[in-house]
Amino acid sequence: MFSIDASLFWFLLGVAFLVLEALTPGVFLVFFGLGAWVTGALVFFLPLGQGPQWLVFMAVSVAALVVLRRKLRSLFQGRLAKPDNMDDPVFTNQYIGRDVVVLETVEPDRPGLAELNGTNWQARTEDGQAIMAGRRARVVRLEGLTLVISVQPPQQP
Repeated sequence: MFSIDASLFWFLLGVAFLVLEALTPGVFLVFFGLGAWVTGALVFFLPLGQGPQWLVFMAVSVAALVVLRRKLRSLFQGRLAKPDNMDDPVFTNQYIGRDVVVLETVEPDRPGLAELNGTNWQARTEDGQAIMAGRRARVVRLEGLTLVISVQPPQQP
C-alpha cells in the first residue's frame, strides 16, 4: 500500500485549497490552505499524531480567517475610484444653476431621476419638498454623481 508522509500530505492539501480558491469567487479557502501549510511545517519538525494535526489545522485556519479575511478582502476588491475632477470648481460649476427635467419623482427621503444634457442623473431635493416627474428644477450643487436640485418657479410669460 502506498504511504504518504504527513508533511507532504498537508502541503498538497494546502495547494489544493489554493487551487480551489482560484476557481471560486471570494476569499475563503486560502485560509485553509494556510492552515494546512502551517500544520505541514509543524509535522515536518515535530512528531504529532493525527488528532493534534487536525486540531492545529483547524485552529490556524480559523485564526487566519478571523484575523486576515477583512484585510485580504479589501486588498483584492480594491477601492472605488473617485474622479479627480469631482472637487474641481470648474467641473462642478458647469452644472450648478442649470435647468433639468425631472424624469422620476424626487422625494425628500427618496432620490429620483433628472435629465441634464441628454443624460439621466440621480437627483435629490435640497429643500425637502417633492418634485414631481415632468417638472423643471434647477441644480443647486453636485454631490458626487448626484444632482441636488430645487423647484424652479414657473416662468411668467
